Amino acid sequence: MKLLKAILFILLFITNFSLADEDGIKFNKLVADFHDNSSYPFLEERDDMGIFFEFAWNNELEKIIIKRNKDNYPIVRFSLFEKNKINNGDIVIQYNNLDLSKVKDEKIKEIEKKSQIGKIKTLKNNELIILNNKPYKLNNIKLANFNLEYINNIDTTKGILEISFQADFTNKRPQLNKYAKGVLKDYQYYIEQELYDANFQTPITAVTISEYKLDVDVRNGIHNDYLPTFTYDNGEVKIVRNEWGIGQFRQQFNFEKFPFDKQTLVINIESGAHSDSDPYNSWPKGFASVTFITPDKGAFIGLNNYLKKNFLSELGWAVTDVSISSNTIVNENYYDLYQDKTIPRSVNSIDLKLEIKRNSAHYLFKIIIPVFLILCVAWSVLWIPTYKLDARLTTSIVALLSLIAYNFVFEGDIPKLDYLTDLDKYILLSYIFCCIPTFISIGFSRFIQKTAKMQRRVTKVNAHIRKWGGVIYLLSTFQIFYSLN
Repeated sequence: MKLLKAILFILLFITNFSLADEDGIKFNKLVADFHDNSSYPFLEERDDMGIFFEFAWNNELEKIIIKRNKDNYPIVRFSLFEKNKINNGDIVIQYNNLDLSKVKDEKIKEIEKKSQIGKIKTLKNNELIILNNKPYKLNNIKLANFNLEYINNIDTTKGILEISFQADFTNKRPQLNKYAKGVLKDYQYYIEQELYDANFQTPITAVTISEYKLDVDVRNGIHNDYLPTFTYDNGEVKIVRNEWGIGQFRQQFNFEKFPFDKQTLVINIESGAHSDSDPYNSWPKGFASVTFITPDKGAFIGLNNYLKKNFLSELGWAVTDVSISSNTIVNENYYDLYQDKTIPRSVNSIDLKLEIKRNSAHYLFKIIIPVFLILCVAWSVLWIPTYKLDARLTTSIVALLSLIAYNFVFEGDIPKLDYLTDLDKYILLSYIFCCIPTFISIGFSRFIQKTAKMQRRVTKVNAHIRKWGGVIYLLSTFQIFYSLN
């Protein structure tokens, strides 16, 4: 009976899979035969001011909201028209006499789509800006999920971040819903070659994960012929693209506060299409268009899951915060080879950010404290009577040589940069104060046993240097590392 049940289950699975495959083939044929595949697919056509507001994540409600400033005014993500009047990042305080700090997100989303003249006031410009509605086309591809499995390596020398991840992108195709109704079920369906032969276009394949180096042996996705698929959920056709494996990303590190530094790791994902209000500069030509890549709920949850549980401490770091923000990449002098002219070009993208803090205990116990102890030995010379020149010189020179030798021991732990880090400043300061006792002993040697009065003066000067020199060193060290507080 168990064997019979297993056989029946396998047969049922194969039958359902075969039926799903047949449904997919039927759907592909319908789209290939009856859909206008020559026109570039946009999510929707709109006629409004072309202003879009920034997004943010509410961790308590686990909900995507409109990003606002500290006074609760919404922040502009992208402005398609009238860029000389309103720009990305502007804070809108008023719309047609409405105080937007008191307007809920749902109402603001309605304002985005209003087909009427808008009178807007921004925080930087207290004068009313009149914006007319204009027609354009919109694509909004969603980063549905981003699961950061591991950070494998943070190479601060080469400025490279290596991660293991899995990402899912979705693109709604409302024009295809009529072909899917009554045909597709709750499965994933392949896009058949017949449909590609019919010039079927998938904007989702243009989305670019801005990797430093793409190694197809450790990455899976459209680069390895893992092509997008159809899904039919809640009466809507979506195209889904899956990417997973190992990715490498260029990073810009700032080591001025090393070894108590904080860094921001950035994973940039571009929409793959530029947004332009000029119908002749946009593509396809003939109408203004804007294309977004926008994170969905799953992308925020995936990053927050990594924040709660990760193994980054093994690499000497700790994650302090995660976020996703929009980023418009602007090239004012983009050369369009098809038009043979230079045009401004804007590409909307998102940045997945991880705020990390270096675990500095290694540097504290193996560099900073040992250097301080060596300096204490050198500074102790000032407690030896000034007339005992040999003892003073021997102790101070041995301490100085010890510091030089120890510098070679930890040299590999310090990044080689063209500017001084806080640790570099501390070590340089320690070298200077390690040399001071030697210079003082040599300088005082001229006055040894000349007269009792001279000897008393030298001893008094030595006491002042011993006292105030130590105070100056401690204050200088605190000044170097004061930002810790």
